[in-house]
Amino acid sequence: MAKQIRNMPHDPADSNGTEYHEIHKQRLALIRTYNMWFAIGCAIAFSSYWFILYLSLTMASRPMLIAAALVASVIIWFSYRAVLSIDREVVSLYPRIIFLELVLGYDFYRDYLRGRPRGNSERSYIERCEQLDAEDSKLLWDKIYSLYNQSDFPAGRRLSAHFKKATYLSVILFWIIIALILAPQYFPLAK
Repeated sequence: MAKQIRNMPHDPADSNGTEYHEIHKQRLALIRTYNMWFAIGCAIAFSSYWFILYLSLTMASRPMLIAAALVASVIIWFSYRAVLSIDREVVSLYPRIIFLELVLGYDFYRDYLRGRPRGNSERSYIERCEQLDAEDSKLLWDKIYSLYNQSDFPAGRRLSAHFKKATYLSVILFWIIIALILAPQYFPLAK
């Protein structure tokens, strides 16, 4: 879809066409940003986890073992929250994208949102916007924006759901490793 939008002909003097291209560049930049936030957050979380874990095992310090999992969990959870926050910024661009597509006669992103699996709220929003009547573009924009509700685009149906799974699995991994290290001290195996 990004390739179609990039290759779409538009008049450089047309401000709506230019804005449409620029808003998609902004959307893609935000998506890259939240992917980088999560990748860097994971790298920092895992490296700090293994470093503190190594130090705690070298020093035989149980509090440092707990600190390793705690610090890594906080870092990865912060990364996930950053992803959610940036994802909401991506979603907040949708009303303007839909408005510009209606004005310009495009339907690339509307078709994409309409075809989203597991949910009708995106489709419903698009259909309500397409049924609006307005005398001029300013009034159309006001009506589209007034229909906008972020809950129509839930994070659970977006890519951020994958980040949530990765976050939970990482946190579980951190604590399982600590439990496996500490378990023999508290539950010795019978000989």
